[in-house]
Amino acid sequence: MAQAGGTPIHRYWRNVALLILLLLISSCSSIQFAYNNVDYWIRWKVHKYVELDRNQKGELQAALNSFFRWHRQTQLPRYANFLDNLADRVDKGALENPQLQPIEKQVHQFLKVASENTYNLILPLAAQLSDQQIKELQGNLWKKEQKTLDKWQRSPEKIKHKRDKIIRKESIRWLGTLTEAQKNMISAWVAKMEYNPLQRIEQRRLWQSKTFELLHSKPEGYLEEIRSLLLKPEQLWSAEYRQAQEQRQQQAQTLAKKILTSTSPSQRRHLSRNLREYAQDFRALASQ
Repeated sequence: MAQAGGTPIHRYWRNVALLILLLLISSCSSIQFAYNNVDYWIRWKVHKYVELDRNQKGELQAALNSFFRWHRQTQLPRYANFLDNLADRVDKGALENPQLQPIEKQVHQFLKVASENTYNLILPLAAQLSDQQIKELQGNLWKKEQKTLDKWQRSPEKIKHKRDKIIRKESIRWLGTLTEAQKNMISAWVAKMEYNPLQRIEQRRLWQSKTFELLHSKPEGYLEEIRSLLLKPEQLWSAEYRQAQEQRQQQAQTLAKKILTSTSPSQRRHLSRNLREYAQDFRALASQ
């Protein structure tokens, strides 16, 4: 969870969506249904990358049960309060001069806490992976990234169009119908921004190489080193990649501010209503 998938431009929307959908299930129409089934989704994703034996599957399920019990009781009420607070600020005119950095900071803190708990539960299972399972996992991750790269190289314009479509869809979900000016803001940003997945994949492979080296050799304290890599993957970033990430983040914030300051009263009501509805869903889940 330290690094979720998606484009930098919808950082603001994704930050809130990450709170709501937790593990990239933002397309689901029912928050409660999605949350109640996310453990199945995780097990399905794990199975796509590595085949666990019976004991490992049992330990994975136990870890998931422990995580979601903790998450429901301690984190969902905080998310609900946070979203209600955002809705209050929207109602009071905060979008006239939106301050996104404090929002991002709080969301990242939520994710950091959840990530730390996740890794504490999952890393003991990683220590049990056999050499064959480690090779299987590494190979499947490489294939997935190569497939992404091949798709981009075959049709970069198609990928760009898809990014535009996704950003519009997410913006509509939060704001309702977009104005032509807002649509043009998104299209102009997508057209201007350079997107080269090769750079990102190179950094991921550097991270994977270090992580799988630790899993294979198992030196003293290796699980703590892996935990550090999971929580702070940026420690392996090159100066060039770090600069590119920071630049994209700044540009994403600029566009988000432009869109938010351009919202109409009906769009602001739509946003406020969505935030409060999601807060209600979180409280309902926390009480289950």
